[in-house]
Amino acid sequence: MRILVISTCFHPKNSIASYRIEAFARYFREAGHSVTVLTEGERDKVAAWHGCEIRYVATPLFPESELARLRTARGTGAWLRRKLHSLMVRTTADMKFTWRHRALREAGRLFAQGGFDVVLSSYMPLAPHMVALGLRRKGYAFRWVADMRDEMSQLTLSPRYVQRRIVPYERRILRSADLVTTVSDPIIEGFRSICGHDRFLRVMNGYEFDEVHDAAFQPRFTMAFVGHFYWAITPDHWFRAVSELLHEGALRAEECRIELIGDHRNVRIPEHLTSVVHVAGEVPHDEAFARMLRADTLVLIHPTGRKGVYTGKIFDYLPTNKPILALCDPRDVAAELLRETGAGFAVDNDDIAGIKAQILRCYSIWRNREVLPRDWDRIRQYTRRNQTRILIDRLAGGAHPASGAHTHGGERD
Repeated sequence: MRILVISTCFHPKNSIASYRIEAFARYFREAGHSVTVLTEGERDKVAAWHGCEIRYVATPLFPESELARLRTARGTGAWLRRKLHSLMVRTTADMKFTWRHRALREAGRLFAQGGFDVVLSSYMPLAPHMVALGLRRKGYAFRWVADMRDEMSQLTLSPRYVQRRIVPYERRILRSADLVTTVSDPIIEGFRSICGHDRFLRVMNGYEFDEVHDAAFQPRFTMAFVGHFYWAITPDHWFRAVSELLHEGALRAEECRIELIGDHRNVRIPEHLTSVVHVAGEVPHDEAFARMLRADTLVLIHPTGRKGVYTGKIFDYLPTNKPILALCDPRDVAAELLRETGAGFAVDNDDIAGIKAQILRCYSIWRNREVLPRDWDRIRQYTRRNQTRILIDRLAGGAHPASGAHTHGGERD
């Protein structure tokens, strides 16, 4: 098959979203398919990556480098640029609105050179799906896989105006796509309630690293969080639980260490924990995994409320052979995964007493030099190669649409 992947997230960007799309491209190619990736870059260029052709298309207004600078820049000029970008997102529901028009022109040129059997576009932002939808409107024939890393209008953490603005786009995308992929069954159920069809496939993010079966313990009991705190995700309840354990004497500061690995400039560390909490800053993905191996417990935080969220880091944590402490809904998918694989423990992020008990459980494992009996056969199901194979097998069994005009349930796009 000839496959076109459309995503604003791709190498060399250091993010879970990029890793997911990189896995699709890499393992499509490994399976013998021809792969072209259309993605955002600082400038227009063509490059090779793991046998794939990568087409980088620059964003004419608000490129990624400028958005990163504007987050911390001061002055009237920076303030006006932030306001202009905010206005663009409010009116279009698409933070990459200007990129998508250049990307659609480039995709049209690629189709004119020979076309593709499959187009996979990935949300968020909205732009990649709108490029795929634009190709459909132009009459090109292809099977469209609409990949949803997150919910769209049902993402409760988004501002209400974004939820409202994105509804008509969401319905059009769900109606038009030949297959919708996403990371969990609860998110699939949310999309199914909007469109009524059953063209869905669960493809999890997975992990790339080699399994580690050796056990290594640090001189100080070290808990590590790798990633970013965003939206309602904060370490506050974790910090509070550790503070109370220190105050009660159940833990001692001199034998306890917390590492935050990622961009945590806005995290407030309580003064009495400054000798315990260490911020390492953002590091490349391989270095992040190496730092995971230098911890005794790996911490995952996701507040109870939003359903169907594994978070990408849980999969990277799986092959480390380290206990995973998940501060999340004990009835949701991340907790279920830990129970299924035997890789760790889950406790509600609002349950301070429960968090304290699980920290002490992990502390006991460190002190006694124990190793949790993981189910490695189950864990191996979650490699990125195996998760991509689920999608490849589905595509191998599907039929190519007869034309670019695609009809589902009596509705034509």
